[in-house]
Amino acid sequence: MKLTINGEVTDLPAIWWNSDQKKIQLIDQTRLPFKIDIHTCLTYKETADAIKTMKIRGAPSIGAAAAYGLAQAILEFSGKDTFVSDVEEAYYYLLSSRPTAVDLKNGLELIKKEMFRTPDEVMRVAEGFSSSIAEQGRKIGAVGKSLIKNGMNILTHCHTGALALVDHGSAIAPLIHAWNDGIRFHTYVDETRPRIQGRLTSWELGQYGVQHTVICDSASGHLMSKGKIDIIILGADRVARNGDIANKIGTYNLAVLAKFHNIPFYSAFPFSTLDMESLTGADIQIEERNHCEISEVAGYQQTENNEAIVSIYPQNTRFFNPAFDVTTSNLITGYITPKGILSREELLEVFENWKISD
Repeated sequence: MKLTINGEVTDLPAIWWNSDQKKIQLIDQTRLPFKIDIHTCLTYKETADAIKTMKIRGAPSIGAAAAYGLAQAILEFSGKDTFVSDVEEAYYYLLSSRPTAVDLKNGLELIKKEMFRTPDEVMRVAEGFSSSIAEQGRKIGAVGKSLIKNGMNILTHCHTGALALVDHGSAIAPLIHAWNDGIRFHTYVDETRPRIQGRLTSWELGQYGVQHTVICDSASGHLMSKGKIDIIILGADRVARNGDIANKIGTYNLAVLAKFHNIPFYSAFPFSTLDMESLTGADIQIEERNHCEISEVAGYQQTENNEAIVSIYPQNTRFFNPAFDVTTSNLITGYITPKGILSREELLEVFENWKISD
């Protein structure tokens, strides 16, 4: 992804293996958009912590991190008598870091099947998995840009850029591809409470000069009612076999409103987000996160030139904080994938033939 660091334009993925120094490195998303920090993970437990604390986020990037993490464990335990049990423990440790994003499990399963190869070979498999996710993002951008026309108003939700997909992005990728092709449109970026991931979307779009406006989540229905939204493009954290998707909380609200207002509603994702075990969205486990994500707001004090966390509710207030919701396939116009813009029926055919190593 294109980044401007200290006035210089550079290109970095969201996460990578530093083979010279034998460590995982990633862009710490919790410090954005005010500071670009490169976070280092020396062990699989540190990589799991980076997933859990959302230093790395976005289902596909989480999957890449999990694959790297298990490869780290294989490197760490190689040659020990307890190798198999230690790797198994690492597998479940990483699996527990985030429950909803199926990419995490897909990445772990791929590496687990290769655990008896040499550690260097296993790490190359992890690198290949990560690179394939990034390449799928590029393809998503190339095929999805056909949906975007001059003068359109586009709504997106949560963050689905290069940070979330190792590189290129899912829902953001078609926007950047279209913008680079000279198509001019306007993007409304949902703030996406409670983690406010819209600031990451805004930051990434800003890196490419894409025109956009940030709105509160609750403003989206108003814009639809006024005819100000032509298309909705967002991502997915898990896709069930019937085409239902789990995505950031608030996605279902948008889908219902889009259906009422006859607005096309698309979900973009790489194939690592396919859930082979969930028949419908009802089978997907929804992660409930810490109430502090609602009760506290992290920001930047410009006058003091530092970051701060501020409580916005009194103590003993009760909270409910599901991180995701499920949108059923009957509310989805189509799926933007590396193999094209698919209908529900076409997506079901992909499920029949897909395997993790693709």
